[in-house]
Amino acid sequence: MSYNLKLLESFSSNIFNTSLVSEPNSSGIPYNTTSELTEPVIYRNNRSSSSATYSPDVSNLPTPTYLSSSQDNLSTQIITDQEIQENTYSAFNNYPYITSDAPNNNNSDPLATTSINPIFTKFSVFDASGDNTLNSVFESGALRLNYNLDNIFSLLDVRLEALKGNSVVSTLGTWNQANLSNELINLASFSNFTGDSYQLRAVARTTDGQEFASASQAINVLSWNRINGSFKGEIIDYTADLGTGAVIIGRGGTDTLNLFEISPSSITSINGMSLADFNPLSGSTANQAIFGGTTFDYINLADGREIYLQGIERLRFSDSSIFELQVRTNDTFFGSQWNLHISDVSNAWRFTQGASNVLLASLDTGILTAAGASGDIVDIAIDRLITDPSDDDNFNNYGHGHSAISIMSSIANNSSGIAGINWNSSVYVNDVYRGVSLQQAIQDTISYARARNQRVVFQGGIQGNWFNSGGTREQLEQLIRDNSDIAIFAIAAGNGGPNGNLSDPNYLTSVSGVAQLETTHDNVMSVGALRNTSATTIVDGLTNASSVNLASYSNRGSNLTLVAATDSPAIDKFGNMRFFGGTSGANPNLAGIASLVWSVNSSLTGGQVRQILIDTAMDLGAEGRDNTFGHGLVNADAAVRRAVALQRSADLANLYSGCSIFV
Repeated sequence: MSYNLKLLESFSSNIFNTSLVSEPNSSGIPYNTTSELTEPVIYRNNRSSSSATYSPDVSNLPTPTYLSSSQDNLSTQIITDQEIQENTYSAFNNYPYITSDAPNNNNSDPLATTSINPIFTKFSVFDASGDNTLNSVFESGALRLNYNLDNIFSLLDVRLEALKGNSVVSTLGTWNQANLSNELINLASFSNFTGDSYQLRAVARTTDGQEFASASQAINVLSWNRINGSFKGEIIDYTADLGTGAVIIGRGGTDTLNLFEISPSSITSINGMSLADFNPLSGSTANQAIFGGTTFDYINLADGREIYLQGIERLRFSDSSIFELQVRTNDTFFGSQWNLHISDVSNAWRFTQGASNVLLASLDTGILTAAGASGDIVDIAIDRLITDPSDDDNFNNYGHGHSAISIMSSIANNSSGIAGINWNSSVYVNDVYRGVSLQQAIQDTISYARARNQRVVFQGGIQGNWFNSGGTREQLEQLIRDNSDIAIFAIAAGNGGPNGNLSDPNYLTSVSGVAQLETTHDNVMSVGALRNTSATTIVDGLTNASSVNLASYSNRGSNLTLVAATDSPAIDKFGNMRFFGGTSGANPNLAGIASLVWSVNSSLTGGQVRQILIDTAMDLGAEGRDNTFGHGLVNADAAVRRAVALQRSADLANLYSGCSIFV
């Protein structure tokens, strides 16, 4: 079927432009690893030589064998002769007997002899981020600590020390366990642990005040600077002035990181692989750095610098070659889908294109047409649709429900039509205008999802008073509340203002109808309509926005949750591409993005998905939440990355709220 381009707004046409990919020569370099360190070091305390210690009689035993080690200029000797350990009488048999013959010249020296001393049989500390430089950590990042101690009868506690030279500059924590595994240390809590090179060691303290240290391990702390983008397509320059570490956050739009001082050959790895092995749709996110509560792509430079990236679609090198990071589809109108580009959906596709355990649901005018009608199901995979005869979409001439479902789930990469936000999840279709009641549609969909252990995302193309469709308002609210573990609702805020189709005198202070439940139900989101108010801006063949504003007709107020792009390219039931407007055009964008969040982390509740979408939204208008844009413009890449971080390493991700400076 041919496609007739039907423009409802004034937009420039787009010609699909395939990506230009450079073919640099690059190779990965292995990261440093640290072997288990088992050599104990005895540190002297300032007890006097008259302090009581246990000293067994060893006059008739063979001469012991000593192993010498040194740290902080203290010489230690450890009896390792097995025969001595077996024959030396002690009230604590099987503990090694350790002595030091170093002279005790001042009060800071330890006792000349000790017994039953703790020994570190394992000690390691490394960057918790998950990037491939275990011995380098970003300032305010996090470390993982592991140690095992033998001879713990008299253990009081263990502390982790950071040293520069011979001076302890910070104590990073104290524990009383003999064994510790993957303990997380938040470096943001230590203001004096700043960019520099350090030696880290664990020190065990006994109940009688003696201290015994592990061998030390080197850690390089990277100071860093951050650059934040906006919803626009931007070119962000990277220079050496940013320091050994850099955090680049492009946010929305088609953003290019300009590495104008760096050649492709200077990149040793990206996400732990070579540039040549990087494929946006296949394994490009298997390795990510978790930092600031979210995930980042990470680039290692040959000179040791590290760059963390988020929301960046392209890299430009010193030779002007372009390296594509985002996923691009070959759909006819992909370039015109400004709704995808402003919300960084193409970056989110690197993590997921939708999952089978997530169900999309449409509370709208349905999708099918009656037998003999001129409409058809176009650009949507029929085998993904769950329908019944009540779903015939004859409410209007183009198919309101069809267009909404198209935005969420059109077939991608079929060289035709548009690319849907979710390529894989099934769609449960409900015609709540002429088919079933609203409450019956919700109940039927949830029953279907629960029977298949699915999470369900509802797009509600409804406005006005739907509270009593199929039951009382109280019953509707209970239905929504009782299923908050698996269901989330994205409901159109309403077109109650000027040039809208719903006259609402309160459109400036409140959203419409069911969307108002966002205030009392954490799994309901009201969605306002954001318009592109600038002349068409094309970046690498993709339509971007230079300025935006809330549509004049869009309801708003203290109960507006988020905004999403309206006038979104969609395929109607006649096969035409139309710019689908109203809050009904914004609402399926938010629903589709919410389904991607759940696709990467199904352990989340509906309320948690909403919170992630709120936390990672791009702030617009007045700083913080406001009554015009709510919490801001939904950002698919940032939301999915936050969900991935929580799924892969919840303790590390939860060191920061989603509302951190990074999101």
